[in-house]
Parts: sequence; C-alpha cells; structure tokens
Amino acid sequence: MTTTPGRPAPSLLLVSLLAACSGGDDGGSTTAVPATTSSSSSGAPTSAASDASSVPSSTAADSGEGTAGVTSGASSPTTGDATGDASSSGSSGDPPPADPRMQALVTYAPRVWLHPDEAYFPSSVEFAFPFMTRFPDGDGAHWIRSTEALDSPSDTLPFFAGDLAGAPVYAYYADKGSAIVDLVYFFYYPYNRGKSVVDTIWGNHVGDWEHITVRLMRQPDDTLTPQQVYLSAHSFGGAYDWAELERVEGTHPVVYSAWGSHGVWSAPGDHVYMTIGEEVLGVCVTIVCTDLTDETAAGIAWDTWKNVAGFDFVAQEGLDGASWPVWMSDAFTDPGADPISVPGGGPIFRWGNEEDCSTLGVDISDLIGVCRLEDGPTGPVSKDVWGPTLQ
Repeated sequence: MTTTPGRPAPSLLLVSLLAACSGGDDGGSTTAVPATTSSSSSGAPTSAASDASSVPSSTAADSGEGTAGVTSGASSPTTGDATGDASSSGSSGDPPPADPRMQALVTYAPRVWLHPDEAYFPSSVEFAFPFMTRFPDGDGAHWIRSTEALDSPSDTLPFFAGDLAGAPVYAYYADKGSAIVDLVYFFYYPYNRGKSVVDTIWGNHVGDWEHITVRLMRQPDDTLTPQQVYLSAHSFGGAYDWAELERVEGTHPVVYSAWGSHGVWSAPGDHVYMTIGEEVLGVCVTIVCTDLTDETAAGIAWDTWKNVAGFDFVAQEGLDGASWPVWMSDAFTDPGADPISVPGGGPIFRWGNEEDCSTLGVDISDLIGVCRLEDGPTGPVSKDVWGPTLQ
C-alpha cells in the first residue's frame, strides 16, 4: 500500500463491479443531539486559561473541578463496597477518605466531542453483551460476535447504535515506576462504521475500543503533575504536550471522536489516516486508490468524568467499589464460567465478528489493503499501553 499525492478516479469497471454489492451501504440513519457546549468558531484547538499544575494533596477531587488535587496513590487498596466500612472510619461515622487513585482518574478524565451526525455511540460492555455470543476460534482463544448474523459486511443491527446515556469511561490507574503514573481511558463502542468508497463501505467492524492516556509525573512533594496526553486513532496515535490541548475546567483534556470510526483527534476537521490501493507514476494500478478520512466536529459533549469505571492496573483491582472485570484477563483460552457462550463469563480476545473480505464472492483485500468487514478489535488488556512507553 503506497501513499502518493494524486489519484485518478476509480475506473468504470470498478463502479460496475461494486454497484452489485452496495445494497445497504449507505451511512445509516443519523440523529443529531444538541451540543452542551459550543465549539470555537475558528475550529482550532486552544489552550485553557488555567494550567493544571500540581496542587496540594489535601485538595479533594469532585465531579471534575479544575483545581482538584491528586496524590500519588500510595493509599491502601479499596476492596469493599463504595461506601466503605463504617467501623474503619472512626466513631463519628464519617465516610473513609477518597481513594487518591480514583481522584486522579476523575480529575483528568476527558471531554470527548462526538460528531453532530454520530449514529454509533459508546456504551457499557454490559449493554452489548446480551446481543453477543462468546466462542473459541481455531486456536482456542475466545471471541465475541453478534448473535444475529450479518447478511452482508455492511449490515447493521439495532444495538450498534450504542447507549450514550449509560456509557462509562473505563479508566485505569497505572503506576509504572520511575515517577511515572499513566491514566489510561478506554471508550467502548458496539460498532465501528467504515468509509464509503464507490458506494461501498470499507473497514467496518463489530466492537470498537479507542483510548487516550494522560501521563502524570510524581513530584518531590508526592503530588502528580500532568505532562503529556496520547491520543489513539485506529492502529496508531500521537503524543501531545499537556499545554497543547484544549481543556475544560483546567484538568479535563478535550478530544474529538471521528464520525463512525471513533478515532481520537486533538482538533475538529478532516484527518486522513490511511490510503488504500497502489499507484505507479501517478496511475492507480489496483482496483481503487483513495484516502480514508476521519471527520471530527464539536457536536455532542461526552463529559466522561461523570461516569468513571475506575481500576488499578498494577494491583488488578477495581476502585470505588468496582470489581476487576473478568474480561480483563489475557488467558484467552480459558473457557470461563458455564455457559461459555455468555460474553461476561470469561476472557475475551477479540470483541467482534470475524472478517469478511468478499466482494461478489471474491476476496480483494490484498488489492486495496482493507476488508469490507474487519475482524473485531482486541480489548484493553491486549493494547500496548501498559509498558513504560507512552501509548
């Protein structure tokens, strides 16, 4: 797959070939929801007026106030229910002190701008599980796929629309040593819609995981100060200095989720992320040559700090009364609880249907570099975010 500046239009032969398989390949109906905050008229990201520098560890974080302080997370693990044991909080009956790890996760959780025409929203994994079936692949690793089969690679099912109102951000506190603490925020979507090329949708997949990582540095006084933010987009991403990103209330980075595909970007606009096909001397020598472009805009503000499912990755435990998810295990061949077909009962290697690269019964993925339906993605436990490198 080669990227070159210019491309001729696809051939008439391609149009005739793909017209026969384009049924149901429109972008799907969309419903716009009014934004809660207007975007900048310039369309470019701006830095917030206040900087989220380190603050005293005694300052408590609440629902995302910009001055909330964060400590290093050296407190004892939280293993009980969310309200704690009254006997451990003294005779006054006061609630136990807030877990500083959870404070950090809430304080730096992002605002995600969803596109105004978005049709495939985030959800909890539990929202999607009733519509999914768990099964082993040829190597014994367990996947999940839609219980109802897709008649064509671009078909959609009702649950693909997601459930924004109930969607948490899956947030992981990861103390990596050497004064580095990464806060990794994962967003789950039941579906990823691909891109339309010659009336056919390419690159769909059932299930979608995207993430950002906020890197904190531990200071001599044991406070944590934000340094960088990593944004994922498809199979790659990029790191930004903390001051480069727009922020809400001083501590919440603002990011933009692409329509349908949900790649995460730092600014609204069009973002070319892949070129399919191959050109020689400016002439397309494959069945199609074109750019795949993510479109982002400030449409619907998803303030993720209002619903944080928090975890400590190193300790492998839930925070604030949560349990460590059974699907956050890389023992993918473990059958899990009976019946093994229930998605919530065991580890999950891939979170969607198997690929379907056929066009009129012919696999042409090698010619253009992408399938109409790609394999479901791997989940958070399989991502390259848990080592020392910022990802």
